[in-house]
Amino acid sequence: MSEIANKLIHRGYLKTDSIIDAFSEINRAEFVPDKFRVAASSDIPLSIGHGQISPEPSVISFMLELLRPSRGQDILVVGFGGGWVIAMLSFIVGAEGRVISIDTISDLKDETENNINKFNFIARDQIVTLKLIKGSEDISLEEKYDRIIVINPDLWVMYDFMTLLRTDGVMVAPIDNVIYYFNYKGEDEENVEERFDSMRYLPV
Repeated sequence: MSEIANKLIHRGYLKTDSIIDAFSEINRAEFVPDKFRVAASSDIPLSIGHGQISPEPSVISFMLELLRPSRGQDILVVGFGGGWVIAMLSFIVGAEGRVISIDTISDLKDETENNINKFNFIARDQIVTLKLIKGSEDISLEEKYDRIIVINPDLWVMYDFMTLLRTDGVMVAPIDNVIYYFNYKGEDEENVEERFDSMRYLPV
């Protein structure tokens, strides 16, 4: 088990076996600039360049536990984030699932591709698709997902991502730096929404 996974288990953040395994197998150090690799196992936010920050691992683990990803699901990741969350979700969904990620930062797309290609199973099983978009008009209305996680908060206002969820799908997103949970119950049912004021996406 990795050092960061062990820390997050003891602090009560990591609880689900598949998410624990993802944290153990997908090393955060592979997704941050070289100068920050030594700090990758610490529970601190790290810059990944291009004005983007990789949040504390405790925040990511909290979001993934809310998301409840599982094998075979189709998951949308809003934001490339260097690829760490994408790779962990790929590990969880396996060859039967798929992970689609969208963002507007072209240079970050190249870096994210290089980072996730360090893990042979992702390319072998063709799990991940990275899509560079310019605006909401580039988001496919035909695609529906079991899970959506937003890791680039700047993209939240671009689109009503709830409309891309399948019935009983779950979305987790930072809105105004606070973590929100959404459960889409269908057109004729009231959706579930929960706000976690104690969990800030990035330090203030």
